[in-house]
Amino acid sequence: MRKPGPKERSAARRRQNRERKRERRVRARPVPPGRRYKITRRCFERRLYLTPSSPEVKQILGYLLGYCLHKYGLQLHAACFMGNHYHLDVTDVRGNFPGFKSTFNGLVARSLNAHRGRRDRFWSADRGCDVELTDDNDVIDRMSYTLANPVTAGLVPRATRWPSLTTAGMAFGDSMHFRRPSGFFDEKDGDMPASTEVELTRPNVMKGLTDGELHALLTDRVRVREQEAKAQLRKQKRRFMLESRIAKQHWNRKPRSTEERFKTTPTVAAGCKWTRIAALQRNREWEEAYADARDADVPGASPVYPFGTYLRRLYGGVRVAAAPS
Repeated sequence: MRKPGPKERSAARRRQNRERKRERRVRARPVPPGRRYKITRRCFERRLYLTPSSPEVKQILGYLLGYCLHKYGLQLHAACFMGNHYHLDVTDVRGNFPGFKSTFNGLVARSLNAHRGRRDRFWSADRGCDVELTDDNDVIDRMSYTLANPVTAGLVPRATRWPSLTTAGMAFGDSMHFRRPSGFFDEKDGDMPASTEVELTRPNVMKGLTDGELHALLTDRVRVREQEAKAQLRKQKRRFMLESRIAKQHWNRKPRSTEERFKTTPTVAAGCKWTRIAALQRNREWEEAYADARDADVPGASPVYPFGTYLRRLYGGVRVAAAPS
């Protein structure tokens, strides 16, 4: 039997949605403080707009990352900027990660466009992947995936050798300092500081382990991924690209490989099936409460939206329920 193609699967999902009669569909997501996320964003047409073709690229990325982390109060646990996408593992302490994404992605696009001397779209039109991490072990596993990404992609043999911005090799509590890049940023603009700092924070997981023990566990998992990547390359009779060839890549190039499109973008991840189901059910209940408040939000009424409402709280002035005890 022929396997359905991407367009057929997409059409099937649309039919299922119509059959469910989801008139009260909610596109908003709960954004309460304290949740952990893996944030991923890909460049337009998978082009290498983030490739470390010059030291200024890493300087721009580090400066903007430090600025936005501080502005929106996110804690960074792991980061890696590949040639055409990036991964960030964070804790959203104040419930501000949508604002962080919007500001960070906008500043990166405009500053690197100015640096490259180009215009027009920078990021892919596909929705970014922002996955809530609900399982402690899964948090560490996702962090190891982030740090080992340059190795699993066949670029460098060790995560610490990646020439672009990465937190590989950093211990919890370490920090990187970045001065304000010249060119795009106005020195007279008081909103942009002269320098920023990117600090690596321990995630609130596995409280029985010390910082050193947790870092050692993370390092071991990264090494396992590195060894698996090396074995896979040997099996395919391929070699790592290495830093010299990476520096010669043109930023407007795009990979020859293809990837499946029309896939479902996950919102929750957990190593345990039942933990993931419980988190999805919690989010569905939040969506029902949000839809009830939205339906009751008519002139003269002042319904209470569920805790975690973001855009309407910031820009609509609606009332939001207090945090659950």
